[in-house]
Amino acid sequence: MSLTLNSQMIRLFNSGLEIVKTHQQQILLEWENVLAHLQGGEKSTKNVEDTISFFAEYFFAKEDDETDGYQLNAITLKPVSLQTNQFIITLLENAVHKVIQKKENHSYHDHQAVQYLFSTISDDILKQPYHQYFTIDSFIKNLVSSNQLPIEWAAITIKKEQSHTVEKWFNNLSQDLLLGSDELKADTIYSLTELLLNQMPENSKAKYNVMTIPYEDLTLLVCVNHHDTSHIMPFITYALQTFQYGKDTFKENKQEQQWKDSVIMFNETIMRSRTYNEAVENITAGFVNYLPFERCALFSYSVNDQMGFGLFGHRLDNKAIQNITEDISNLPLIQNNLRILELFGKSMSYLQPIYMEDATLGFPDQYVQQFGLNSVVVAPIYVSSSSKLLGAAILDQGRGKHFKVAQETFSALTKFGQSAGEILSKHQNDRHDDKQHTGELRLSPREIEVLKLMARGASTIEAASNLNLSEYTVRDYISAIIQKMDTKNRTESVAKAIREGLI
Repeated sequence: MSLTLNSQMIRLFNSGLEIVKTHQQQILLEWENVLAHLQGGEKSTKNVEDTISFFAEYFFAKEDDETDGYQLNAITLKPVSLQTNQFIITLLENAVHKVIQKKENHSYHDHQAVQYLFSTISDDILKQPYHQYFTIDSFIKNLVSSNQLPIEWAAITIKKEQSHTVEKWFNNLSQDLLLGSDELKADTIYSLTELLLNQMPENSKAKYNVMTIPYEDLTLLVCVNHHDTSHIMPFITYALQTFQYGKDTFKENKQEQQWKDSVIMFNETIMRSRTYNEAVENITAGFVNYLPFERCALFSYSVNDQMGFGLFGHRLDNKAIQNITEDISNLPLIQNNLRILELFGKSMSYLQPIYMEDATLGFPDQYVQQFGLNSVVVAPIYVSSSSKLLGAAILDQGRGKHFKVAQETFSALTKFGQSAGEILSKHQNDRHDDKQHTGELRLSPREIEVLKLMARGASTIEAASNLNLSEYTVRDYISAIIQKMDTKNRTESVAKAIREGLI
């Protein structure tokens, strides 16, 4: 089964939940301290007490199987009469972060998982008044209670095993006609309809018809006067369709928020990078941690040489990735997209992630066999402000895995590539300046100039002309560069310089 963005965000949610459960006693104690501090003031703390009780029950009173498998695209919380606000929820979240910080082995990822946990739950709590509009119970109840529609009653039924059972039954006074634990069921929908009609007064039931309307895995039964059936039926089916459109839109908005959340968390992570190498590692890990992928390899790209150089591999043989220096002409699908980019004047808005259902169509057999490639995504890493392509992240869901990519994942990949490009560009420039000042690798400014010209594909004669030096002097510089960088030739020197952020 392919990973999805939803399943990845569920994994992050459950990671935060597990962290909270692990520190139950310390968190409850810290929440008591928060409450005690607020009780010292003049304002009422009832809302805080209620919010603490809610979260304590949600986190610690539920069984594992009730919280594992949390569905982020569904309405997950039962209706609660909870008077709270974002300030109170943030106070409780900060208390959890305080507890985690006391642990020696805590990581930034732990705090981020807890942050996402609280963000998701608070979003459900604060938006709960709107959730009722997207439940079939509310839709049917409002339909039946309308004074402008001649509906006597309506029922929601579901098939359980071999029987059809009434789940909800409302009359036009919004009363629940299922009294107590009464269970109305029958072997067929027709028999169930007869059973419900028999609950009506003998002298009136002959005047009514029951319309049967399928909806998802339910069957709706709507009782109307038989004179009204012909014009009520089209209206109800149209209203049901409109309701479904609204429900789908609500769900799509939640899914859109998911990929935006993943972009925010990715940006937060890579912005913490203090060095070029740390940025490279955080970027490759971020593509896997916040998107539905298991492996990521990051490559830099030399536009003049038309070459790709391996920078780092996450959940891959890192040394094998860094040993890769590949001519783009050997990657036809990628080369074709670069040609399209050239046609449109290097506008990065035309550069989109590439999905390859079969990696053999886009990669040499050598790499397909070495890394067990099947389906692959190539996400461009670029700086939109300067229309500069820096490289690409190559992603998959594991060795030999076939998968599809949803639209929201494509949207996130584009933003990831843009953010990664901005961070890499910043650290690359900083690192270049630092290396020139500190003399790392002991390359002189002139040797750096020669390296840059080599990266642009200049010959020895062209470099000599550009620098106003003799050809022999340039050769001496090249020999010195190769010796200092411990490389075998010019191409390897350029590749290493790009990896190291020298040029």
